[in-house]
Amino acid sequence: MRNKILFIIFVSVFISSCSNNGAGYEYMPNMYRSPSLETYGKNNFFSDSLNARKPVLGTIARGNLSSFNFDGSLEGYLLAGKEAINPYENNSDNLEEGKKLYAMFCKHCHGEYGAGGGSITHPVYSAIPHYNDDELLRRCDLPMSQLTAGHLYHAITYGLNAMGPHASQLTEKERWQIVLYVQELQKRPK
Repeated sequence: MRNKILFIIFVSVFISSCSNNGAGYEYMPNMYRSPSLETYGKNNFFSDSLNARKPVLGTIARGNLSSFNFDGSLEGYLLAGKEAINPYENNSDNLEEGKKLYAMFCKHCHGEYGAGGGSITHPVYSAIPHYNDDELLRRCDLPMSQLTAGHLYHAITYGLNAMGPHASQLTEKERWQIVLYVQELQKRPK
């Protein structure tokens, strides 16, 4: 008889504990239902959203260009080609750094001397233009050898055709250093 009474008490406690009558308390509810935020979206947690969180040292802030204020459109590309000026001096230090960065980020597609034929052989990347090409016309009606620093910087920042954007991997200074090096490759004989 005692086992029956214990069984009945156990069953009644078990059944009553499963009902949700809203009388319970939740410890740290934000841990159970955290606010939903998009990864790169805006949020309203800070009153001053521009200055609330500074970028971590060594990271690249999105949309924070101090030396290049052109958008990713065709008009931005053409305008950058006419107006953008490289703020860094064409000296041996910047060229050497540009060469190192080119080897890390560009050489696998554009080849060692900017003539294509890098280590990537996928058909999508088979029509890589030569930097010193005088024949093929680009979207600005200029051959590759006459593209300006603005054209090159825009292509590195926003991407062009099969080339994706590199703004999230390279700082502004690094992109300008690569531009300096590519302009040296444009001068090489075919």
